[in-house]
Amino acid sequence: MRYVHVEFRFPPSIRHPMHDFLDGDENWRSELLTWRRLDDGTLATLFRVTAPREPYLERLRAVNSIERFEVGPPDGPPPDGGGAGGTDGSVETFHLRVHETLDGPLDAFLGAFLETEFLSVPPVVYRPEGRLSFGVVGPPDQLRDALAALPDPIDADVDRIGSYAGGRRLAGVEVTDRQREALRAARRVGYYDVPRTGSIADVADALGCSSSTAGAHLRKAEATLVDAYLDG
Repeated sequence: MRYVHVEFRFPPSIRHPMHDFLDGDENWRSELLTWRRLDDGTLATLFRVTAPREPYLERLRAVNSIERFEVGPPDGPPPDGGGAGGTDGSVETFHLRVHETLDGPLDAFLGAFLETEFLSVPPVVYRPEGRLSFGVVGPPDQLRDALAALPDPIDADVDRIGSYAGGRRLAGVEVTDRQREALRAARRVGYYDVPRTGSIADVADALGCSSSTAGAHLRKAEATLVDAYLDG
């Protein structure tokens, strides 16, 4: 089975208020475990949240698009003990069921993947700074169309591709952070446009390194992803 892992970045202008809340601490996160769009268009979701519980719920109550929610008992403190906590200093992990009506760019983001053969591999992970990542199993040739259908402000990077074997082990292969930066810069300057409108020198300028270093980052990242795609 073909597996692709994608990381997205949502700018503040279109970020969901609860995603924006996670900027309070690098260790806070929210995991979307399962979801279903109901016949009336409402999105029913189940989350596992690691954040200050009461401040999180207070913010949740103020979100107009949320129709109702139900929160479970805390699972306990986060495994790594991280997080600065809320007003009382407590960071907890708890489950949350939410019914919400989305519109605008966030609904368009969801719709870009509904018309494909992809099956999501939970969890969908929300992190600070507008980061969202998830894996999908399905035809890789549909990924370009899905990404092209995303609202323009949303940035997306494929950071892992390969075969899915199930279990807790991360599927596929992963490029390094610096290689991911190089790929992102190359796309931004037009290096992967057809016809090409950017050069290795443009990538190097964006990264603040030499052209040889930028080229090496791109070659290693491309080789990793291509080998995984062909051999998976």
